[in-house]
Amino acid sequence: MSDNQTPDVLVLGAGLAGLSAAYKLARQGKRVVVVESDPKVGGLAGSGTIVTEWGEFDYDNGPHRFHTGEKHLNEEVLALLGDNVVQANRLSRIFLFGRFFNYPLHGPNVIRNLPKVILVKAFFDYLMVKIKSLFVKTPDSNFENWVVNRFGRTLYKIFFGVYTEKTWGIPCSQISPDWAAQRITLLSLWDTVVKTLFKPKDGSTPRTLVSKFFYPRRGGIGTLCVRYKEEIEKLGSSVHTSTRAVVVHHENGATTGVEVEGPEGRRLIKAKTVLSTIPCTVLSGILSPPAPKAVTDAVASMKHRSMIFVYLILNRQKVTDDHWIYLPEDSITVHRLSEFKNFSPYSAPKDQTLLCAEITCDFMDELWVDSDENLRKTCVDDLVKIGLIKRDEVLTTFSRRERYAYPLYDLNYKANKDCVLGYLASINGLDTTGRQGLFKYNNMDHSIGMGLAAAENLMGRGESHSKIADEQKWFG
Repeated sequence: MSDNQTPDVLVLGAGLAGLSAAYKLARQGKRVVVVESDPKVGGLAGSGTIVTEWGEFDYDNGPHRFHTGEKHLNEEVLALLGDNVVQANRLSRIFLFGRFFNYPLHGPNVIRNLPKVILVKAFFDYLMVKIKSLFVKTPDSNFENWVVNRFGRTLYKIFFGVYTEKTWGIPCSQISPDWAAQRITLLSLWDTVVKTLFKPKDGSTPRTLVSKFFYPRRGGIGTLCVRYKEEIEKLGSSVHTSTRAVVVHHENGATTGVEVEGPEGRRLIKAKTVLSTIPCTVLSGILSPPAPKAVTDAVASMKHRSMIFVYLILNRQKVTDDHWIYLPEDSITVHRLSEFKNFSPYSAPKDQTLLCAEITCDFMDELWVDSDENLRKTCVDDLVKIGLIKRDEVLTTFSRRERYAYPLYDLNYKANKDCVLGYLASINGLDTTGRQGLFKYNNMDHSIGMGLAAAENLMGRGESHSKIADEQKWFG
């Protein structure tokens, strides 16, 4: 693409939000150019296939499952996947005390599996919280208070506190309650018991209890992004991988173009309309002229948790039936485990399976810079220690790292985010969306919805894409 060609819309980032927006715009006759810094499309929703002497194994960047209550999103995804799709019944559990607990928490399962002494203490603590709230209401001012107010302190410590601090690397008292509202069911302990014993009279199923989801038969969840790319290119638009945005130019309050760097070297793409899905913190740092100090200060206070994915190929048909398992104990390093064969039985050979062990960390900390061999030892030791695998079952391992995995919802994140996004919105022709672009920890369907809505907004219609996934309710 030569420098003097001006697309109708330049999209930064080829994750779900960027690709879905580009596809919708291309279908409307717009000429779209997408640039992506990674060698392949997908971002966090990308996938890979490793070919070994035992066969082919599909893998994702941690577990992903597509489910939504929005008909148009279902139709979009199923149309793209065509025959390459399977449907699975969700199973996610917590492994604790050598036992499995259903997640979301299921009343009878909790009662059956918790040691009786702890169970009695949990209900007593919950009762004390309810009695105390009749006189003094503890505000939902942080994650810890939010959970204790609904489950009591014992269950908070067992199921939520240790795991959350292990995942985020900061005390729960410093985490925003927004994280709890969207990632822990809104049900209280009592409601959890009641609503799992008695179905709603209207026959509705809360998102908490959604059990079925779609997944590609082969290729992993990233197949969806590959299909978006194929369809975008069929419509005459283009997707450039290994191409990074390095400078976003703006004059007199309006976008003029973006300098990108890739296999063809560094070049300027003139564009009056830019839709960015790269991290808003990164976007703010490549503006020319630079953002004002208030914005750069806010960016400096916005943090991401990074992720290390360690993949283990095992000489075993299957480890569990779970799609993913939470490992909350602080005596082990791995915080979540997923098995892709349970997403699609065709993702691995019949007699072997592939596990993904996730380790959260901070960018460039000791874990991030650790060797693959040490990471292998850490993960194998953890999983052998808790009895999920045997050491001699491990055939091989490999690892990858993701710097911008989770936006960190600390107590000041909202004010900082609003400052940054407010400034970006003041530049005409520059819009930002998606999980990274809006600094939101949302689901796949939200990201696709954001992209489609952003495309609608660029065409002068539809509701604001930035409001998607703002609601204080369980995301599932």
